[in-house]
Formats: sequence, C-alpha cells, structure tokens
Amino acid sequence: MKVKIVAVLAAATALSFTAVGSAAAQPLGPAQPAQVNGVRLQAAMLAPSAFGSGYTFEEALNSGTKLQSTHAKDHVPSMSCNAFEDKVYISSFGDTAGAVLRYSNPNWFSSYPNTVVQGDEYVLQFATNAAAATFYSQAQAKYAACSTLNEPFFKTTAEVDTLSVAKTTISGNKAFVVTQRLTAPGYKVLYLLYLYVVSGTDVYDLSDISGTNDEPSHALMSQLIHRVKALYPH
Repeated sequence: MKVKIVAVLAAATALSFTAVGSAAAQPLGPAQPAQVNGVRLQAAMLAPSAFGSGYTFEEALNSGTKLQSTHAKDHVPSMSCNAFEDKVYISSFGDTAGAVLRYSNPNWFSSYPNTVVQGDEYVLQFATNAAAATFYSQAQAKYAACSTLNEPFFKTTAEVDTLSVAKTTISGNKAFVVTQRLTAPGYKVLYLLYLYVVSGTDVYDLSDISGTNDEPSHALMSQLIHRVKALYPH
C-alpha cells in the first residue's frame, strides 16, 4: 500500500491513499524474530494529541491482518528523488507489516511560524534486523543524494532544498534527521522535517511540516518505539 507522505501539497490538502494489491503472507520460519500485523502496529501509534494541543486526526493506514510478502516491489537506490520523497510505502520495500497515522493542526496559520502544520508517524516491520538496517541505510543515502527537488504546489512550483541529513541516536538506536526547506512564489516558507530510527526489525519515522526547522521530538519517538516493542513477546 502507498500513502502520500508529508510533502509540498500536504500543507493544504487532505491525505490521499492509493492501494496496491495486498501480497500473500510468507512463512518466516521458527528462527525468525517475532512479527505482528499491521492492525496491531496501527493500535500502537501515538494519538494526535500527543503532538500538541488542538492537533486532530486526519487519516491512517495499515497493511492489514496478514503478514506481507518479503519480496520488494520498490528499491530505494533505483528510485528518483521525487518518487521516494513523495510517498511512504507500506508493503512495498519487503516489509512484512506497516502502519501510518497523519495528524494536522487546523489553526496553524494564526501562529505561524511557531507551529506545526501537519505530521506523520509510521513504522515498517521487516522479517530480519538486517533487512530493516538495509532499508534504513538506503533511505538515509537517498535523502543525502537529493539536494534539490521541484514539486507542484497549487498553481506554481515549489523548490525543496535539503539543508542537512544528520546522524543522531534515539534511546540507543541509530537515527538520522532530515531538514528540508520549501519555498514557493507567494507562499510562506515551510520546513519539512524527518526523524528516522532503526530498532531491531522496525524502521520508524516522525515527520512534519512546520514554520521553523525544529526536528521532531526525540521523546515522542522514544514513546512510539516503546509502544511498538511492547507488542512483541519478551
């Protein structure tokens, strides 16, 4: 399944979902790490109110009740910058389950620039730690390679410039933060922020559109990781 990520039109339009065919579940074998389905991952998502007062639920999507095929339909290294950055992919990169939730701030304009317009949280679950680490590394490399993008924006074209791709850690896990600036003729400057984390078989992302370039909350990311990890047997 595919869902449009925080992107240039997300500041003013509702989330648009497009489904690709649900893949057949693949047996993972007794030696593989424990797995949960997309419905359970969805239940672990943070509520919109966790991100700020007045934030409201917009849309959500998950990969369903069955584990998905580990066969990747899309390969990050061969994708164009626009194709990769315009979508969050669920059950497309060989992940066995995934979930995404979008929230928005209907009153963002009145408090610009100190406000978040809209944000996403998502998790992709892979069959092995190595598969998750591979996707994470490929995503980091793709963001670093995409220095400037041109995107349709209402009746004009916006320029999206990658200002930095910086390594960090979240609760002892490898992470990176992407900061991008969006400019379009006649519109306010906006920033696109992405915080990616890899932890075991899961890759997490918090992303938002805001009037400043403050990165997504490390504390909230830690909460999301904790909630997902609680789904697995200990």
